[in-house]
Amino acid sequence: MAIDPVKRQRVLEAAEELLRERYVEGEYLDPMRVMLAVRAQAFGYFARDGEEATEVPAEDLLAALTQVEAARARLDALESNLIRGARERKASWQRIADSLGLEHRQAAEARATRLERALSHNRDRDVHAQRGERARRRAVDAWCAAQLPRIRETAAALVDVAGAWPELAEDYIAPYTLRSIDARLRAEDGDGAQLVEELETMGMRLMPYGKPPLEPSGERAVEAARVHGVVKALLDEVRQVRLEADAARLSTKR
Repeated sequence: MAIDPVKRQRVLEAAEELLRERYVEGEYLDPMRVMLAVRAQAFGYFARDGEEATEVPAEDLLAALTQVEAARARLDALESNLIRGARERKASWQRIADSLGLEHRQAAEARATRLERALSHNRDRDVHAQRGERARRRAVDAWCAAQLPRIRETAAALVDVAGAWPELAEDYIAPYTLRSIDARLRAEDGDGAQLVEELETMGMRLMPYGKPPLEPSGERAVEAARVHGVVKALLDEVRQVRLEADAARLSTKR
């Protein structure tokens, strides 16, 4: 028996919030990529020799499982597009069947038909998810526009004290992100939402999930710790804005 659709939507949105907070950098959540990230953490794929794997709770794996349906739908859409592209380029159904590991051309045609029907069904269901994403983005954009001076001040402070965390220099993402933040700050018309997205990336580098936060050191350690607290407080507010957007949207469905 299928789960109640409203309950299912709440499960999906709670899972998405968890995944965004712990595994996603930026706004876009790619179902396959986030499932791979959770698996890598759970099984210690990135653990160095002699280092214990990060403890990953069952909730994270369950949240990742909510993305299986979306990942399958995207794979089906990709397969359908490739089949259609091959046909538009005069590939025979038999050659398509051979590429798919199917014996007969009829099997390839039947598969293409099934995929097209599934795509049509998924488009209808994806409307709700897209509306949720747009609602969150609108809420965050509005908040960022109102808070732009504060966001710029916070971002500038983080760039200024980033040297207090020596580990960031060895991180393949952090240096690039800091340069990008600095470039946006130099552009007077910098987008607050984009700055927040990059601050979220830095937040994940400073507070890696399942591990202790990076500790600043050196002459500016105290100042860096204070700035880190300011960044964390700002990002907590952004998460709350997203949660409130979800709550407002769900309340209209009742």
